[in-house]
Amino acid sequence: MKSIAVFNNKGGVGKTTLLANIASFLKIKKHERVLLVDADPQCNASIYTMPISFIEETYSENNPDTIYNIVKPVKRAEGFLKWDKMPIVHSEGFGVDVILGDTRMSNAEDFLSKDWVDCINGEARAFKSTLMFKQLMMQAEGHYDYVFFDVGPSLGAINRIVLIACDYFLIPMSSDVFSLKAVENISIALKGWKEDFRLGMSRYRDKEHEEYQLDGVSVDFNVHFIGYVTQQYVSKTVAGTRRPVHAYDTILRNVDTLISESLHDFYDASIEGFLKLGEIPNYNSLIPLSQIHNKSIFRLESQDGIVGAHFAKVKEYESVIASIVDNLIENEARYDKLA
Repeated sequence: MKSIAVFNNKGGVGKTTLLANIASFLKIKKHERVLLVDADPQCNASIYTMPISFIEETYSENNPDTIYNIVKPVKRAEGFLKWDKMPIVHSEGFGVDVILGDTRMSNAEDFLSKDWVDCINGEARAFKSTLMFKQLMMQAEGHYDYVFFDVGPSLGAINRIVLIACDYFLIPMSSDVFSLKAVENISIALKGWKEDFRLGMSRYRDKEHEEYQLDGVSVDFNVHFIGYVTQQYVSKTVAGTRRPVHAYDTILRNVDTLISESLHDFYDASIEGFLKLGEIPNYNSLIPLSQIHNKSIFRLESQDGIVGAHFAKVKEYESVIASIVDNLIENEARYDKLA
């Protein structure tokens, strides 16, 4: 099983749309078992993948079944939620299983931040909250082939424990200078988190004279960068090939250099030439239809409002997302060979 966070601390990069469509393609076209975990307090992945009637009914309850079910017992020092209690629902439009997001996750930032300080000091109890999603991944093993995390555009406590839990992170990038700055911020945060986590593990070992283990399994902070996707650029066709216009192209040409400079500690040199998973031009005409019908873009049909030239756009998007997924799988295989 592979766990992947789609992560950028800059908002407006099309993160949730990319994540949900990659997850859907893996399920529907590659026949993989896929779980999508909405860890973003804004709940965009939940709103995108589930019908509005379901969302309204679910969240009208006082204590809806959401990701917060996983947080509550840990916050109360009651231990981890058991697998048979996991709040998993199914998205018909995307074909994947989903753990719904919850706005109350914003309130969890405070106690997760406090526990992080205790974790750095080697306190065993604090590792429980820091590793709650790592424990979720251990329980998901055997039930799913892929688990994707949608996270908010921040470098806060929630995103930190998601990154600690995941095998890989994928960065979606819009074609602007702010996305380039975000990569630098991500690099600084990850290096600091990794150093602090390992310091906490060392201090725990000094106190207890043993390695910290979670359900009998030794843990570490070993997330790897699996690649990036550039998207939402304006394009034109030159000699039969679609290309970004010059202003965007100038920015895109800087991405590889910046990735190499900023994230080289988080990927192996042998995959350096394969980190660009693909690029997605502007499909604004399709995204609203996908959102309205809670359906992956490559599955949109005439009954969903697809008419005329939109059919070709849907096919084009399917080809683009298929290439990105294939490149993602190939990078996984490259990492597997290094293991």
